[in-house]
Amino acid sequence: MRQWEHVSDWLQSRDHFTKMIIVAVADFAVLSLAVLAAYALRLSALELPSENRVHLYLMAPVLSIMSALLFGIYRSSSRSYSMSLEKRLVISQLVVPLVWAFTLLFLGATGFARSTVLIYGALSILAMVALRRVAAWALSKPQAHGVPRKEQVPVIIYGAGREGQALVDALRQQGRYRPMAFVDTDYTLVDRLVAGLKVYSTEQLDEVVARGQVREAVIAKPQQSRATRRALVDMFLDRGLSVKIMPGLDEIIDGRVDVTALRPIHLEYLLGRDPVPPDRRLMEKAVTGRVVMVTGAGGSIGSELVRQACPFNPAKIVMVDTNEFALFEINRDMEARVAQRDKGPILTPLLADILDQRRMEAIMAEHQVEVVFHAAAYKHVRMVQENAMAGIRNNVFGTLAVARAAVAQKVKLFVMISTDKAVRPTSIMGASKRVAEMVIQALAADKGRKPVFAMVRFGNVLGSTGSVVPLFQEQIAKGGPVLVTDPEVTRYFMLIPEAAQLVIQAGAMAEGGEVFVLDMGESVKIVQLAETMIELAGLTRRTPENQAGDIEIKFIGLREGEKLYEELQIGRDVSITPHQRILKSREFHLPWPQLSREIEAIRDSMKPETGEVDVGLIFRLAQASEEQPLARADASAPDPVRAGA
Repeated sequence: MRQWEHVSDWLQSRDHFTKMIIVAVADFAVLSLAVLAAYALRLSALELPSENRVHLYLMAPVLSIMSALLFGIYRSSSRSYSMSLEKRLVISQLVVPLVWAFTLLFLGATGFARSTVLIYGALSILAMVALRRVAAWALSKPQAHGVPRKEQVPVIIYGAGREGQALVDALRQQGRYRPMAFVDTDYTLVDRLVAGLKVYSTEQLDEVVARGQVREAVIAKPQQSRATRRALVDMFLDRGLSVKIMPGLDEIIDGRVDVTALRPIHLEYLLGRDPVPPDRRLMEKAVTGRVVMVTGAGGSIGSELVRQACPFNPAKIVMVDTNEFALFEINRDMEARVAQRDKGPILTPLLADILDQRRMEAIMAEHQVEVVFHAAAYKHVRMVQENAMAGIRNNVFGTLAVARAAVAQKVKLFVMISTDKAVRPTSIMGASKRVAEMVIQALAADKGRKPVFAMVRFGNVLGSTGSVVPLFQEQIAKGGPVLVTDPEVTRYFMLIPEAAQLVIQAGAMAEGGEVFVLDMGESVKIVQLAETMIELAGLTRRTPENQAGDIEIKFIGLREGEKLYEELQIGRDVSITPHQRILKSREFHLPWPQLSREIEAIRDSMKPETGEVDVGLIFRLAQASEEQPLARADASAPDPVRAGA
């Protein structure tokens, strides 16, 4: 075995031309034997051709090799032998008996039985196919690059297509993984040999796992629908296999990653919906050539808005935040991105408080801001619940200050980022965001003023700071338990880049006063999310039935302000937009005079020295609807632009 490993290593280290010569010589040897076998079968006795006819018989192997060369058979590695190559090989040899027969007639050779030519044709195909199958099988067995066989990780590859074959070839050279078999849903490939490995159906997976002691599965079909990839991962996880995915071909071709850079399956791969490329026309309409200001630019959504706007060439991006480190990080990231481009926007990071209306006005005036994406907010339900006054000041009065500044400076477009928790709110955070929406709606009702105001409402984004996903990851890393509020609680999830792209595109469609609602797909049970994260970590859930499990899921009950499920729409007046993932809603709102009185009542109830506020007032205001309107206010109210914050 050791000697064969040295031979295999030597063969694999040769250049392509040398390998091609070796394969051609091997073919000539087996094809010469095929000629002798055909001659012997014709005579029913083992007999060599006479010396003056040997060259006529050896003509057949030469023709076979020439035909194989013309059909590109020698351009392929024996180790990556596939069914498509085998088909080309068979076709290349079918013409050889005919060419050989005509050549013999042209040379006037006599005494050749037609059966000898036909028998050779069949034997040549069998000989060349058998040689390549044996070579593919043998070359897949030895160690690679000195990695002992017992240290190689046995894997199965899902997908026997082009990506899968390239992956098998690369893994064999790398040596860390030992490909055992393919699994595929393409039944034209099942039970065939591809790249030296047998292809099994998904129904045969248990048999493959049991026979090969497989520990991991690698998905070699990265581009699939969310439902398909979820079913695939579940299929492998149910059999105790850890799951990895190979990089996309675009990354491999661009040289960004190696084909063997296998990645663990991340939650985004399962929960993220099938991506829809951004509509370039809408992105350009919103930001190209404009001065764009993003509040909360250091946060999860704000920073991604900055990243997504940058490729569409805004003239300048003004990044506003009170968090020095977060602002430093996004500015550093953007400077690196802009440095790689021929031209990019001017970047202006500013430490400023959105509650300071005069400062907001000064920033907009100095930089001639045209578009504002207002992402600054306190968004964590529990923290705002325990710090009500701070949350209300930031979310309601901060929004009011930035919006008034935008009106005063005649900004063209103002887009506020809202949340599903603003719909029929049960938490102070949700109520404060709903009132912030009402502020924007009331300002938008004044058609004589700029800017065009709009809101974009969506649910949770995966990976945002303080969200459930990084929290679960931390709990799993510590050995559990994973804390879930209720077995029935559900939430909507979206990837941060997609959310930011949709926000920008919604802004381009705004006419004034709309609530744009993002299509979040299906809601996800949080307990199932926790189970999936445990399995993706290569662990099992500990239950009363499975006491040997690794991680326990503990239910702690809903906290104050939390819902079992979230909603995205308040009313029923919902319509489609030119973008398939963005809906538009016109919702009931209070006129500014009435809204102003209610907001001033909330302000008057604040006690800065103790942090107290009458939360009943904000819930009463947030829950106002056409069915349950508030008492009518005086017609007189301070101008919404110049009134102090």
